[in-house]
Amino acid sequence: MGKASSILLMAVLLLASCTVTESMTITNQDSFGSVSEIKAEPFFVSVLEDFAEFLPENGKSIMDSSIEGFAGQLGETAGAEAVSYEKTGENEYTLAFSTNDLTTLLESFGAADQSFVKIGENSFSFYLDINNYPELKTIVPFLADPNFEVYGPEYNQGMSEADYLEMIYFLLGEEGPDAISNGEVTINITVPGTITSVENAVQLSENTISYSFPVIAFLLLSQPLSFSASWT
Repeated sequence: MGKASSILLMAVLLLASCTVTESMTITNQDSFGSVSEIKAEPFFVSVLEDFAEFLPENGKSIMDSSIEGFAGQLGETAGAEAVSYEKTGENEYTLAFSTNDLTTLLESFGAADQSFVKIGENSFSFYLDINNYPELKTIVPFLADPNFEVYGPEYNQGMSEADYLEMIYFLLGEEGPDAISNGEVTINITVPGTITSVENAVQLSENTISYSFPVIAFLLLSQPLSFSASWT
């Protein structure tokens, strides 16, 4: 599987058919570790296997091949360390990495000046809307791929959730809307101190917060996705 098709496949899986839980542990302003639990909808995996251009050539399943390829590409990225992945169930995976140089990692993705993630000495914030979405496309080029853009927020700006799901019904069949609606992303962040303020997230303990959003909220971006926390 080529690099471009592998990246695009991960985009479709991650953003249209998966439940993803990312647990991030911040050590300091430049260092953190990330562990993501990824579970793909069986229906969507079956849909992808119908596309010959995505089929792996090594005898592995389409999910195994794409996760392995994605981890390999991340491992070659400057600033990324300790990259690993493990298959934990049918279409279920754990992907982990860390960095001790956030600036280098962001520069490797072409986003040294991105605005949607900010890690300060004692703060973390995330803010994504339709205006800074192009910055995310710089970091994640598959979002700009014509094959994906039809599913993304710029192409569907102003579309209601009902209309979007109707579009998915015609594109993917009757199981498509539920597969999209069931997708959810959860971000858990553990900070190196005691949390003093939280916005748009749930505080789980003195040093951990959790933020969740449905995948369709990202696909439409009709409202900003944002949360923040500060600690001492």
